[in-house]
Amino acid sequence: MVPVFSAQAMDKTSGGAVAGAAVGALTGKSVSSTVKGAVVGGGVGAMTEHGKEGKSARKGGAVGAAVGAGAAAMTGRSMVQGAAVGAGAGAMIGKATN
Repeated sequence: MVPVFSAQAMDKTSGGAVAGAAVGALTGKSVSSTVKGAVVGGGVGAMTEHGKEGKSARKGGAVGAAVGAGAAAMTGRSMVQGAAVGAGAGAMIGKATN
């Protein structure tokens, strides 16, 4: 029997994004929750990569967290949520630009 979904076939970023999207869909109220879950999960997966890609992802995550928290504060949104989404997006960008 061939499994329909295999996490071993994905890298950590893709697996994290899929897992985050699933959690966001189950616990959220909208498509936005699913998307935010995918961004945060993908970022966490990217940050756990080894080598230069992981290091770039962690640096991008740190910058993204600061930018996300600042943007959330300026718009009156949750700074913690802004930092989480910013860190996820920054980590994936950092990994991709390596």
